Amino acid sequence: MKTSVIERRTELLRLYTGLPWQSARRRVEAAVPGSPLIHQPDADQLLLEAGVMAAVAWRRISTVYPWGIEYVDPRSDRLLIRFEGDPDMRRYRDETQALDLAEVLLPRADEYGEIHGIPGARAHVEDGRVVLRLLGTSASITLLGLGPDEWLHAVDAQDKKLSTYGMTLCHRDQPNRAHSAERPYLRAGRRAAAVSAWLTSGLLRRVGLIRTLGVPLAVTGWVGHHEGGGERWIIDPMFEGDQGVNGHRRMMALLAAPGWGLPVTPRDARCNCHLPPGHDQCTTTVAGPAERPGVLEVRAIQRCGDRLARVQEDSPAFYAAQQQLVLSVPAWVDRWLERSGSPALDVPDGGRR
Repeated sequence: MKTSVIERRTELLRLYTGLPWQSARRRVEAAVPGSPLIHQPDADQLLLEAGVMAAVAWRRISTVYPWGIEYVDPRSDRLLIRFEGDPDMRRYRDETQALDLAEVLLPRADEYGEIHGIPGARAHVEDGRVVLRLLGTSASITLLGLGPDEWLHAVDAQDKKLSTYGMTLCHRDQPNRAHSAERPYLRAGRRAAAVSAWLTSGLLRRVGLIRTLGVPLAVTGWVGHHEGGGERWIIDPMFEGDQGVNGHRRMMALLAAPGWGLPVTPRDARCNCHLPPGHDQCTTTVAGPAERPGVLEVRAIQRCGDRLARVQEDSPAFYAAQQQLVLSVPAWVDRWLERSGSPALDVPDGGRR
């Protein structure tokens, strides 16, 4: 059956963001035909989203979805993030999304003046939703999946705990303006993070792409060394490789696809898909143009055989839940990527001998 333009745009939006089909279709139908569905917002919004991505890139609790995010709903002036509920099979029941997010998102200064959390971020309950805002700007991120009462309780609990460690609660002490401890972090001197915010925000706005690799077993991310005036982001999605050889190539092609992905070009690749079991990591590096400093290194780690069996045996309930999360990629998407001229399709492969 022939697929309509609306259905194809809906499918692509679902693959990029993880949005449920009906929600994605409503977004497509409400948009001007042919217009971008994943926008790059203004500088303040980019900075807030980059801060959130950095805060959740290495979760300290067990999550079913990558980074605990079910889906994102990117708008031109704001972002909505749907966090998963707390799964019953989590090993430590006192670990919750609300507690973890309250600790890593809200700014607090330690005895050395280092800020933990997002400088300038303040959380509010608005119309029954938790909304994170950046002081002095219109930037906002709505944190779906967190009940207002649960969130407020989590914030109070974390404030009490962290204040006993000598932390200065910037968001409490100065709820409507920047605390003196935050100000150095809000100045232009934090250039590397600011100039690469387009990359970090762009990754967050396309978080669904990780689930196109296969069953998402785990994913972590962090900032490596700075280069070219920007940041080098590294993420390492671990997955069950049921999407066939070179599934990571498709994910990177989607990430770089014109009109949908990011303005990145391939820098290097090392693909081990052709090698025997044991060579389970394929690494691809892409970089932004000169006017947008920033590098992304994706280390796609495939688990199969005995290594996959250990994952299944260690957390069978989590594994069963993660099996339901795969975003299958229709065959027409590969043809669309070829026609679109995604640069990642031609990435040089430094791994073949």
